[in-house]
Amino acid sequence: MSDARPLTEKQAERRQRVLRAALELAAEGGYDGVQMREVAERAEVALGTVYHYFTSKDHLLAESMTEWLSVLEDSIARRPAEGDTTLERVLDILRRTTRGMADNHQISAALIGGLVAEGPHGAASQQALHVAFSAMLRSAFTDEFPADQRDKIIRSLEHIWFSELIAWKNGWNPYEQSAQELEDAAELFLAQADA
Repeated sequence: MSDARPLTEKQAERRQRVLRAALELAAEGGYDGVQMREVAERAEVALGTVYHYFTSKDHLLAESMTEWLSVLEDSIARRPAEGDTTLERVLDILRRTTRGMADNHQISAALIGGLVAEGPHGAASQQALHVAFSAMLRSAFTDEFPADQRDKIIRSLEHIWFSELIAWKNGWNPYEQSAQELEDAAELFLAQADA
């Protein structure tokens, strides 16, 4: 956003319309399908309004990724990870995050494209993604699990998850391979955790 002041209710509603419009266009045409002028038309706002909230297409898409992950985080808070072991609960969360992205390939590819862009807004969105992803995975661990070990495992899984998202988005790996590699890493890190 262009300033740090809290948004009024009307501003927040306009900003949400812009985000929704970007997601709709991404669903129709992927990354290239999101053009700022078309976002403005679809959201029924002036082009200047879009640029007031988002400095570029990449900024808009990165923020959309953050919003998507926030919705997923809320979903996991409402329906916590299932499983008797730490590994089972972590795998449940990882499967839910990757399944959601696989079900919406065009949108996911566009959002990942925005997220990996250079600049301060991409970095801020990456940090927000880190906070949300870490919180989701942390919920799979019991309080008895050593915190320093837990945090290292979460950070490593996050890096692998992000790497696999990029590999999948760029067509280097099919979705199934990326999902399996992420699960393999979780098993390596946590196979002995509840033994």
